Amino acid sequence: MKRFTTSRTALPPVVLGVELTIANHQGLRKSLRSAFGLNTRAINLRIDPSMDLIYLCETTLPNTLPCLSSLTRPGVVAVILRSVRLEWHPEQNHAIGRGTPTLAALESGNCFLTANGRKVSIASFSSRHVHPTRIVMEAQGHPNLLEYLRADSFTLEISGTNRRRLTRPLAFSAVLEFDVQLAPGAQA
Repeated sequence: MKRFTTSRTALPPVVLGVELTIANHQGLRKSLRSAFGLNTRAINLRIDPSMDLIYLCETTLPNTLPCLSSLTRPGVVAVILRSVRLEWHPEQNHAIGRGTPTLAALESGNCFLTANGRKVSIASFSSRHVHPTRIVMEAQGHPNLLEYLRADSFTLEISGTNRRRLTRPLAFSAVLEFDVQLAPGAQA
């Protein structure tokens, strides 16, 4: 893996904000029973109960987003993840109470980018990173993400495990910051 040093010419960081939603818990056993006509006993014997606490949310984004325009400049040689954070903003005039989904419902998670049939893990979090309104994820290595973000489209995925079932959908923002590095001699 080639590592890029910060001594190279760099552009201001690229900030990508994405709205995501984790659907409310629908019951894996119930959906399988209706989809496959299996009886409850057969399902209980074959499925781990913890499967009910797995979530996945993803979105496919075009490379034409205005925030990614600096990646098309000549001389860009690397895009390195600086940080990933998840943010939840409570609805105005809606008290946070029992049954209100917050980021505290999440136990752990991973962030992936997928483009051109390739998938890379870029960040993760565990229970110690979780707060009701914010999660700061830890970067997983320093891969060059330029090929992913320059692809015609790429998919951002957040997946992991819940602490408890969600009774309502959980909408939040994923904010990714990237350092853009230029080749020596290229002008910022």
